[in-house]
Amino acid sequence: MGRSGRAGALVVCELVGSGRGAAARPAFVAGTPIALGRRARGRADVGDLVTVQVRGGGAEVVAVHGKARSPRAAIAALMAHEQVGQRHPAAVLEEAEAAAPRAGAADPERRDLRDQRVITIDPEGAKDHDDAIALRAEGEAVRLWVHIADVAYFVASAGALDREAARRGCSVYLPGTVDPMLPPRLSTDVCSLRPGVPRKVVTVELLLDAAGEVAEARFGRSLIRSDRRLTYPEVDRMLGGGTLGDPALDDDVRLAHMLAGRLRARRMRRGALDIVSAEPSFRFHGDRVVDVRMEEQTASHSLIEECMIAANEAVARFLIRKGVPTLFRTHGDPEQVRIERLHEQLEALGVGVPPLPEGPLTAQARRAAARDAAAAVRRHTDRTGRGARSLPYLVLRALRQAVYTPDDPSHSGLASSAYLHFTSPIRRYPDLIAHRSLLHALGLGEPAPDRAWIAEAAVQSSETERAAADLERRADRMCLAYLLRDRMERGGWDEVHEAEVTGMAPAGLFLVFGEAFEGFLPLRWMDRDHYRIDPLDTAVTGEATGERIAIGDRVPVRVAEIEPLRGRVTLEPALRRGRPEPERVRGRRGRPARGGR
Repeated sequence: MGRSGRAGALVVCELVGSGRGAAARPAFVAGTPIALGRRARGRADVGDLVTVQVRGGGAEVVAVHGKARSPRAAIAALMAHEQVGQRHPAAVLEEAEAAAPRAGAADPERRDLRDQRVITIDPEGAKDHDDAIALRAEGEAVRLWVHIADVAYFVASAGALDREAARRGCSVYLPGTVDPMLPPRLSTDVCSLRPGVPRKVVTVELLLDAAGEVAEARFGRSLIRSDRRLTYPEVDRMLGGGTLGDPALDDDVRLAHMLAGRLRARRMRRGALDIVSAEPSFRFHGDRVVDVRMEEQTASHSLIEECMIAANEAVARFLIRKGVPTLFRTHGDPEQVRIERLHEQLEALGVGVPPLPEGPLTAQARRAAARDAAAAVRRHTDRTGRGARSLPYLVLRALRQAVYTPDDPSHSGLASSAYLHFTSPIRRYPDLIAHRSLLHALGLGEPAPDRAWIAEAAVQSSETERAAADLERRADRMCLAYLLRDRMERGGWDEVHEAEVTGMAPAGLFLVFGEAFEGFLPLRWMDRDHYRIDPLDTAVTGEATGERIAIGDRVPVRVAEIEPLRGRVTLEPALRRGRPEPERVRGRRGRPARGGR
């Protein structure tokens, strides 16, 4: 029982009825229900999500997260299951409080840029503002200042704050909540670049010529005061013809937009990949998810992203030149076997990709092949409208995963020879390491990070990043399942959805439908024929009819079963033979399972 299966384990469960009493059924892992007496349940009731402590002599509820029908309670329970969202230790909180008064301390060596017009651009609802920018046109060139929160000033190396930040590795952003790497006293207050408040920053100052090339680079500690906090939607509306209500600010944003275009064009010229992605953004009302939209990369996102990439590259190049150890963000070149398979898959799906050269492919050829594949997918989806949500996944799956390393500064996806993460030290520990390396290189008092320790931090940071990304995806799937369940209960389970095939396995098809919903269609339920998957995993074909269903195709389906706590949606063919009446579907497959009651 529980993840450890040992006495003393903490197990996150749903309380369910059992005879005249109740039992705790593990919510996120397979396991035997745990019998609980009335006293052991405490204030918990059937239908609650709880944490149960299992001891040698029995078990008892030690935390109540809320009703299983509540997405907010489900997220809290998932965080408890994964042991995130825990309060920072007392020593860490005390150290943060002790560091906070330094925000107002005089610092004569710091460059005073409080008269500069500085802006932040972040998502709506963001509270931790790592970065801000300022710009000035100088003939055809643009001078860009990228100001990043000076977290290293407040977080001493090897202190309690630093050890806890290293252990957490990064902030974890789940729908409606965040588990911050740093205590809120720092992450949303003292270090956050809030408007109208003097803030200590580390500044990257770049002069970028008409081609987007860096003509000058300067680094140092500064003091700024952000003029205005802007959101992505505000900036997009302004770039679409609106105004921010301040002509000077409008001019700054237009200049930043123009500069971002130059920087992006420069990246594309050197061979960077261009893959469009989108993330679900949820709207809550009370404890319910009431809407979702896919947040795509817009002009405002690109504006900030290009400025941050330029700053990250400039810091990486400077540290390499100075020979100071640091932590790089490495994205290896794709493997030849994956590139070959990707091209075969795209050709099988009718996407015209340039032929690969014979024999072993150089790293440059593999990068070029991945870039050509991404461009071919974009042309194909623009022309045919088919596979817009599925084909980019094939390209992404062919690429390596980016990791942190102490010795390889290259980034294949960005076509960059020198890259690291520097611009988000409030929420990523590797960025704090890069800050300390830069400050040491500038002779500003920070000791140089130890090379052996950096190698350990690289492994730890890569692992915590992957774990956070997995948890964020699980939470997204849960919220989507809860929202879909509510819609099914209001609108009826008999609705037919046109779903796009995004992937397949021997057991069935993965599909997307609606705004953002995902589901799995078991092949055994496609009872009009017996389907077999092809060797490239791009299509299934019926043995009797020859019917072919490929990635990118649209299939009419109905929702058959939803398991909100698992984030699982099972689909069935809309034209399934012998399908029961809707009432029976609701009672058998349509009824929300395990936590949806």
